[in-house]
Amino acid sequence: MTIEECRKYLPDSWTEIIQQDPLLMGLFEEHEYDLEREAVPPFLFQDLRGGNIEHLRPVFALYGQPGLDMLQGLLEIDEVSKDTAEKQLPNGQTAYAAYFYAQYSKDNRQAAENAVRAYIKNINHIYVEEFEEDAPLDENAEIEILSGQAGKDFITEVNQNWGTEENAATEIEEDLRDWCCDMLPKKGYEDIELMSEALYHISCDYLLSHYLQWSMYDTKQDNPFRPYFELWKMGLQIYFPERGRVVLVG
Repeated sequence: MTIEECRKYLPDSWTEIIQQDPLLMGLFEEHEYDLEREAVPPFLFQDLRGGNIEHLRPVFALYGQPGLDMLQGLLEIDEVSKDTAEKQLPNGQTAYAAYFYAQYSKDNRQAAENAVRAYIKNINHIYVEEFEEDAPLDENAEIEILSGQAGKDFITEVNQNWGTEENAATEIEEDLRDWCCDMLPKKGYEDIELMSEALYHISCDYLLSHYLQWSMYDTKQDNPFRPYFELWKMGLQIYFPERGRVVLVG
């Protein structure tokens, strides 16, 4: 993709910055996807991992503090996942992680439980105030942390039961995603939607993407996904198999 093609699909302010940065220029020139559909490379952040996300600071700075808040979240993701970015294989070759993820440590158990309690309160608040429905979760729910094979087995079970009555509470994530998809960007911040695919591909995680974009949304609400982000940084995925049961998988 040439810079001339970039100009067709990206704001002029972006292309001016990209032209001045050889690293960004190279990444966008190599972008061969359907430009009308994805003007920004879907794996842009992966290509910049390991300290190079700072190259995007001038772009995010165009949107003032909300843009810099978004950048800060990306920098935190890059930092906590630096130890999982690559792995040495037995044959001596290096394998690179396709997505960002953090390593779970048992030392974080109390912090994880605190984040779960805060996240449950935020979810219940959304259901009561925004959806005008009953709170779906028990704020004193039992919290389990699974890792290794036990964690893998649990995720397999969740995937098999997705959408069934036995696992109805897993629909919470879908409800939250649908709610966020109806969020509108602040006036003058619409361009940031061009990064939606790249934000999703950080970890194939819509809620993580919405956390990062929250400062750009036209809302005065505090970011309800802060506890979710804290769990993600601890290397934990959260599931609600029952009203009174939370499972964290690390």
